[in-house]
Amino acid sequence: MTKDKYLLSSVYNTLEVLDLLSEHKELTLSEISKELNLGKASVFRMLYTLEKKQFVHKTSGAKYKLGIKFAHFGAKVLDRQNNLDIIRPFLGKLRDEHNETVHLSVLDADYNIIVIDKAKSNFAIQMTSRIGGKLPGYCTAMGKTLLANMLDDELKEKIFSFTLEKKTDTTITNPNELIKELEKIREKGYAEDLEECEVGLVCYAAPIRDFDGNTTMAISFSGPSIRMRQNKEKLVHSIKEIAEEISKKIGYIR
Repeated sequence: MTKDKYLLSSVYNTLEVLDLLSEHKELTLSEISKELNLGKASVFRMLYTLEKKQFVHKTSGAKYKLGIKFAHFGAKVLDRQNNLDIIRPFLGKLRDEHNETVHLSVLDADYNIIVIDKAKSNFAIQMTSRIGGKLPGYCTAMGKTLLANMLDDELKEKIFSFTLEKKTDTTITNPNELIKELEKIREKGYAEDLEECEVGLVCYAAPIRDFDGNTTMAISFSGPSIRMRQNKEKLVHSIKEIAEEISKKIGYIR
């Protein structure tokens, strides 16, 4: 680090830790210390403070990764920058074409979905939701889409510690069944919530990918079971098509 009389070295080093974690899925204290050439005691205090403020999450295996705060900030940044401006017209277009409520969401560190935008149906009977609202990931189409596209051995293990509350008769509450469902979703490119979160409500969702190919958001149709099931084929086709189009617009190259 070059000398700069205005630079606070403690803040600079803390930001270096965050930059490093942004480039890796997770790292140990020793790995961070070695990579940044900083003392373990100093790095520990930085990580401890960041963890207290939810900027960093410590895993059961004593590794560190970026925490829930970035999901919160991410939603705000999306709202203030170009991506949401790019995506919003697509939500309106889908709503206008099918007159069903369209949602856009991200996943937080607790594996809940956070709704960051919506285009509301004109039908009297529709899903009740609000921007900023949270829903469980395991029993929603958007949540399952996001979980399916980040499914790895670590997440499979974590699923066994999830509280899979039975919301309806069709909610998947067996971890092994949920993992199989997520694997199928990844293969077919979309997810469905067949009254798993709320009786009478069906949703279809597809993944939106960023320039790195990571699934960062999900987009969905939501509506009454009968209407959604009757129109499933065209709704699924539309949601997958628009998700691909949005992904390309924000930089994803297949």
